[in-house]
Amino acid sequence: MSNSLFLFLLLLTGHAVGQEVPRIRNFSPVEYGGQNQNWALAQNTATGGWLYVGNNGGLLEFDGTRWQSFFLPEKQTLRAVATGLHGEVFCGGFAEFGFWKTDANGRFTYTSLSRGVDADKLGKEEIWHILVGPDFVLFQSFSCIYKFDYQKVTVLRPPNSIMFARLVDGQVLLPVIGRGLYELMPDGTFRFLSGTEMLAGEIVQFLVPNGRGGIWIGTTSHGIFEWQKGNCQPWRNPLNTAFQQYQLNRAIALRNGGWAIGTILNGAYILDEMGRLRYHLNRENGLQNNTVLALTEDREGNLWLGLDRGIDLVALRSPLTIFTDQSGKIGTVYTAAQWNGRLYIGTNQGVFVRSLCTGDGLCTRHFQLIEGTQGQVWQLQVFDNQLICGHNSGTFLIGSTVVRKLSEVTGGWHTIPVPGRNDVLVQGTYTGLVVFRQDALGRWQTGQRVAGFSEPLKKIAFDSLGYLWGTHPSKGLFRLRLHDDWSQVQEFRVFTRADGLPTDFKLDLAVIHGSIIVNADFVPLHIVTTGNQVRFLPATAERIRQKWLPGAEGDYFAVDSSGLRLFTPDARQYAFLLSLVPGFENAVALPSDHYLFCLENGFAWLNRRALAQTSPPTAIVPVIRTVETGNGELVWTDHSPGLSLSWRQNSLKFKFASPFFAHAPQFSWQLAGFSSQWSVWQSNPEKEFVNLPSGHYVFRVRADTGGEAQLAFDIAPPWYRSRWAWALYFLLGIGLAWSIEFFNRRRLRQQLQRLEAEKARELARQRTEAEKEKLMLEVENKNRELSNAAFHLIRKNEVLQSIKDDLLAARNEPQALQKIVRRIDAHLEGNHDWEIFEESFNQVHDDFFKRLMTRFTDLTPGDMRLAAYLKMNLASKEIAPLLNISIRGVENKRYRLRKKLGLPEDANLTEFIMAF
Repeated sequence: MSNSLFLFLLLLTGHAVGQEVPRIRNFSPVEYGGQNQNWALAQNTATGGWLYVGNNGGLLEFDGTRWQSFFLPEKQTLRAVATGLHGEVFCGGFAEFGFWKTDANGRFTYTSLSRGVDADKLGKEEIWHILVGPDFVLFQSFSCIYKFDYQKVTVLRPPNSIMFARLVDGQVLLPVIGRGLYELMPDGTFRFLSGTEMLAGEIVQFLVPNGRGGIWIGTTSHGIFEWQKGNCQPWRNPLNTAFQQYQLNRAIALRNGGWAIGTILNGAYILDEMGRLRYHLNRENGLQNNTVLALTEDREGNLWLGLDRGIDLVALRSPLTIFTDQSGKIGTVYTAAQWNGRLYIGTNQGVFVRSLCTGDGLCTRHFQLIEGTQGQVWQLQVFDNQLICGHNSGTFLIGSTVVRKLSEVTGGWHTIPVPGRNDVLVQGTYTGLVVFRQDALGRWQTGQRVAGFSEPLKKIAFDSLGYLWGTHPSKGLFRLRLHDDWSQVQEFRVFTRADGLPTDFKLDLAVIHGSIIVNADFVPLHIVTTGNQVRFLPATAERIRQKWLPGAEGDYFAVDSSGLRLFTPDARQYAFLLSLVPGFENAVALPSDHYLFCLENGFAWLNRRALAQTSPPTAIVPVIRTVETGNGELVWTDHSPGLSLSWRQNSLKFKFASPFFAHAPQFSWQLAGFSSQWSVWQSNPEKEFVNLPSGHYVFRVRADTGGEAQLAFDIAPPWYRSRWAWALYFLLGIGLAWSIEFFNRRRLRQQLQRLEAEKARELARQRTEAEKEKLMLEVENKNRELSNAAFHLIRKNEVLQSIKDDLLAARNEPQALQKIVRRIDAHLEGNHDWEIFEESFNQVHDDFFKRLMTRFTDLTPGDMRLAAYLKMNLASKEIAPLLNISIRGVENKRYRLRKKLGLPEDANLTEFIMAF
């Protein structure tokens, strides 16, 4: 039986053929917020790359992160969508057609084109299709064409009822029911396409170029017809029988060659540039529904399918394909191997096998369970062209027709060859180690236990020093030294947290670039042995929690929260959104540059060679879509020129997106002027800031799809902190300062005047009092002088009277004269007169004697008298009688006083005393 006929029979059965398909991303009605049916798809590449969908509920917009809905004037079902060359989104529904476009204020607004059309049938029919040409747009119902030339709408009447018009190689072709194909001419007339008469009885659903100058014509019930150079005949391909069975509905030519064809009953078919089947997509391998109502290819080469229920995206350009076990019969895949032209997978259900896919990607058989292998499979590995299976119940040698058990030791977790000895294998099991050897014919023989060690080992690896390292399935890392004949363990050591490991639990081993890597709590560590010392050093400077897996020929993989990344020897990285089996992550290197990734409900298949030939993806730059205030006011859109905000608009919500559709993009943001730090990566496509202070800011956002967007904005200060307010404050301050200064000066003048007046009055009062005191003092002095004079007079009189009496008595006594002389001397030398003089002198000269004695303590009373007379500026001849000495005696006293006062010879004693 030929491959083509076998394929034909498989397609007729409608059963899944166990084929890997590209990753499919499903969007359910609940997720996109619309109704079930989706009639049209289009991407607006002129304005950001958003996807638009014609849904029963209205127009859907998807920007990569969120869905939005827009509605026709009467909320009609939206049957047709197409995007224009200038950002228009043309739509059509029942009795209505027009376009949405972003206006100058950044709002997405609708303009109706049908309201001005005078057509008797428009109010009774629907617009099912829109065709955008280089300078026109055709809105098409089943009976009329409305041509819009961006100025006016013209009604065109075709020869009969029509199906959907297509632009094929520059020609506008449309199927006319009961006639065949026609070409719409520039003048609005219709020209019959010769050779298409045989299509008069067909319902034509699509027209696509066949890649050789002809046309593929898809019909509802009779498959595809091929029109070539005026000749029309059924398409000669076994697939055409299936197409006749499953009712064709839509088709598009893919940009990189090939076609996508949607059916009503059995999903979508992807053909290569030669017309061969690449993938058949249906509910059994990932679609939400088998009825395809719309198809489009986005700018990244992803295929979008509008379904009778839901919207699906197919990552056609990815070299990664997915096998999904929808039936649950295969189970979780843990391991795989390729041997003798077949693919073997080991699951928790057993070992399954099928033939390999052919060069065109077609797999021709289901996976079949190999009898005798039921149960948990841990490892499938080819050693010396023999396939060995490590199993929960032991170890098996899988042949072409029979399965032979090599070991009864349960849990054949991991088997590796002994370095330098391809004829000896060591296996880690649930209860220690097992050794397998080849016999003389090269056949693997029954395994033998290794004595001296009974701990379970999940992963094992030999290092360059000959030690065997192994990880316990739960806790512990072991290093063992085997005997030369591998029959027993000579010594072993357990490494724990105390030896530098971050954890003792759930450790894993991988051999990468010839070195053993310990994966400890998602931290890869190098084992470095120096003498008897073992150290565990970080294998990467990245702080991302990741687990390393080995690859082929210098490749290795890193598993983290974002999925799986491939690192190649030429320092390239490739990211894949895959979730491997937790705790049993496995990337199996297969021949011919392929990898198989084990998944919980199937596996992923990577063509490494195709990946190397794939050009790096174009960066999808994120877009800041809108900015709203805290109360929901829209203040900026991606079409607005700039953003300036008042001080009351200081709570903002930024909404951003990245038109990348293969998976939900991750974002990181920064607000310069508020923080210099970038946020952690997150899927939330918006960020809110509350109560920002006034100032200048730059909001920056980046996506894991590449590129960065930014928006600069200013928040004005409140009116009382504006520049005009500060200018007013400055002027008011100057005015206030001037006023204060003016009033202060005025008050100071008044105070000064009062003080001067008070001072004048006080001076006058003081003068008056001083004059009174002076007069009183003078009067007192005069009185004192009078009293002293009277006292002296009295005393002198008394002395004279006494002397008179003594003289009268001296006449009879000779000694009496001598007695009178002595009395006169006593009177001259008495201190009474001096005491009166001293009291008066002190009142006039402010305690002169006290001050003089305080400074010059060795002065005698005679010195004090001389100083008093000098203070009165008396001459020596005037002082001599007062002291009752001669003038020569006065000079001597002056000399001695000068010495006691310490005056130099040239100093004037009188001037010194008068100034003291």
